[in-house]
Amino acid sequence: MSNKEITCIKPFKIIALILLIVLIINLSYKLFLRRYLKSTVIWCLGIANTDRNDMMWWQVSPLLERWVWQLVDNYESGYE
Repeated sequence: MSNKEITCIKPFKIIALILLIVLIINLSYKLFLRRYLKSTVIWCLGIANTDRNDMMWWQVSPLLERWVWQLVDNYESGYE
């Protein structure tokens, strides 16, 4: 192969590598993350605190509560 042919093929190799990475990320999301995200949401919303103050365990920390509600919103927006 000449030097000119190699320089023409190199962008296609980079594009193929990028598409492979996107494919792997997409498959991992479809197979694993969607299933575990649903389980995590059910778990976070289903376990009550042992005290009788009707607060969930994750509502004690404002930072964690904000993160959990963002997780729930992202999960629910997938069904709208």
